[in-house]
Amino acid sequence: MSTIETLNLKEQALNKMLKEMNEYHSGAEDAIHNWLCDQKEQAIFEGILKEDRSIKGSVKYCSSRASKQQHEGVAMIDDETVFSWVRKYFTADKVPKSSTKATVKTTAEKPKSKQKPKAKPKPKPKKKEKSQKGFEQLNLLDFL
Repeated sequence: MSTIETLNLKEQALNKMLKEMNEYHSGAEDAIHNWLCDQKEQAIFEGILKEDRSIKGSVKYCSSRASKQQHEGVAMIDDETVFSWVRKYFTADKVPKSSTKATVKTTAEKPKSKQKPKAKPKPKPKKKEKSQKGFEQLNLLDFL
């Protein structure tokens, strides 16, 4: 395959992933998406373009694989192993089945969203003090 065809294949795969990432997704899906974007292997991009493959599906597949390695309800899997499972998911001829339900926690940090600064509470109007002559002093801000 020529360089132009490879670039076109990668571009199509990136567009498909971008559509998926525009929907609600987890931090694990972000980590896998970022890893996939950095890859250069043509077989991975061909797998991404298959109709029955998705980043969400790769997370389910990895969760299933990790649950098989759990001990006393806990599984700690290094990134290299997880990404090898992702590669296998996208390059396999048939979609690997995932039969176990698991919780996924990633070590990747979520980008901090821009938050609006909280509005400061308005100061309570001060009690009106009596001046020395017995007249009440008015505050002009009370009339706004």
